[in-house]
Amino acid sequence: MTIDDRFPTNVHVLRPRKLKLADRLDQFLEEHALDLDDNPMRCDPTRPKGAGVNALSCAACGQPEYLTRDYCRCGHYLRGQLEDEFLAWEGKIHADHDQLVCATEAKMKPLRFIFAASSPFIVVPMLHFAFWADGPSIFPFFWMIFGFALLGATAAIERVLLRALEPSLRLLNSYTFESFVQNRFFRLKVFGP
Repeated sequence: MTIDDRFPTNVHVLRPRKLKLADRLDQFLEEHALDLDDNPMRCDPTRPKGAGVNALSCAACGQPEYLTRDYCRCGHYLRGQLEDEFLAWEGKIHADHDQLVCATEAKMKPLRFIFAASSPFIVVPMLHFAFWADGPSIFPFFWMIFGFALLGATAAIERVLLRALEPSLRLLNSYTFESFVQNRFFRLKVFGP
């Protein structure tokens, strides 16, 4: 039976009939084996619902599994996968800290020249007082004030530059595996994978 046999030749002239499309669609899908199963695959109720604080997505099968399990139900070693993630995170922390230290050192290099330039303004007036001064003179005090002002400005700028290293150093000295597990979920939710 072809499509021409089902419809009359003047179908374009006739008013369309009301057909049960659902019945024909079901018949077509069954004939061509395109129908869906009546029982869709349900997720395993013993698995976690998704990636969370206490869940890990298996790299082998992609299913979420609890962190407390050493092996996934597909046989993949989850503890090793989590430890690999931890080691990669640890290496990233050290690399970020080293990069921050190098950037801070590059910014502090000109400060060392300022410190060296301010030294004569303090040392020369002291030598003047010790060896050549017959009495108190105000001129060497102005030199010393200028030298101490340069040293103070240099120390303040150095403190501001070193302040950026404090959070990184604090994290570097205090991270643990447990802090990685806690921060892992936050990183995934906020920053993406």
